[in-house]
Amino acid sequence: MTLELAAGLALALMAAVLQGTFLLPMASARNWRWEHNWAVFSLFAMLLFNWAIAITLLPNLIPVYRSVPVRELLMVMMFGAAWGAGAVLFGLAVDKLGLALGYPIIMGLNASLGAVIPLVFLVQRDASAAKVITVVAGTVIALGGIVVCSVAGSRKESRQSAQPAGRTAFTAGLMIAVASGILCGLPNVGMVYAVNIVKAAKRAGAPDALAGNAVWALFFTLGAIVNVGYCVWLMVRRRNVRELFGPDGARNLALGSLTALMWIGSFYLYGIGAPLFGNWGAVIGWPVFISVAIGVGCLAGLWKGEWKRAPASALGLLRNGLLLILAAVITLAAANTL
Repeated sequence: MTLELAAGLALALMAAVLQGTFLLPMASARNWRWEHNWAVFSLFAMLLFNWAIAITLLPNLIPVYRSVPVRELLMVMMFGAAWGAGAVLFGLAVDKLGLALGYPIIMGLNASLGAVIPLVFLVQRDASAAKVITVVAGTVIALGGIVVCSVAGSRKESRQSAQPAGRTAFTAGLMIAVASGILCGLPNVGMVYAVNIVKAAKRAGAPDALAGNAVWALFFTLGAIVNVGYCVWLMVRRRNVRELFGPDGARNLALGSLTALMWIGSFYLYGIGAPLFGNWGAVIGWPVFISVAIGVGCLAGLWKGEWKRAPASALGLLRNGLLLILAAVITLAAANTL
């Protein structure tokens, strides 16, 4: 293994661990409701830290946007807003289902749709039959894993709650997770429409490995507007804005900032590490990042005790569903080599 490949692998593993555990600091917040935690996380991760890192890596970012057709910027912004809605649903789904179940369902759908959606744009052009078949197979495996995980969650819920309200809440959480997984697969669509932004960043002097970050700065900004806006609306509706400034406000703000830094840091770490894989990026980098993130997220949920009283059959199904999702990620990555 070359030094560059080893460095890329180390960065991908670090990024995956951060991505799989970024919600843990937020879980320690006191006397804040979901909307308070998610508003702080979104503001710092998608806006403040995002732009701080982007401007550091791409100092000519604003001139880059000025040189791109307005229509393309609007398309990227539209997909960013839709992704923002998916991020809101992500937070709600994990809040309802927990990390151990919500994370693999959402990330499994995200990974499979992240491969299928670009394929729709390529199938009429240069996508080979082998690539199409492999992507479809990977998607089917991922959906199978998600179904198995869902059945596991249903068994866990039926054992832990005999009340219809508990089962209804689980069903609602599952539907939210599926919707989130679909919307969170939109960054790849945004990238399809952002070719000129990437080219403009390269013309402005950005290295090839960093030029794509010009897209994410704009993309995540629209996500921040949607997420923070929704949380503020919830706070006003529930009349709990004052709780932000309670005795635990400073502590919770620090935890939210740490959550934000772990989340946005995982994307930029992977973005720096991926080029070090060279032609092996699709074969090693992406499946390592997604697979380890899913595995770590699931283990973090188990460590928190989310499945402490679940029956053995439910835990077995969760394990099998997780293995299917990981197999799907590897299959989808292999499609990129065809």
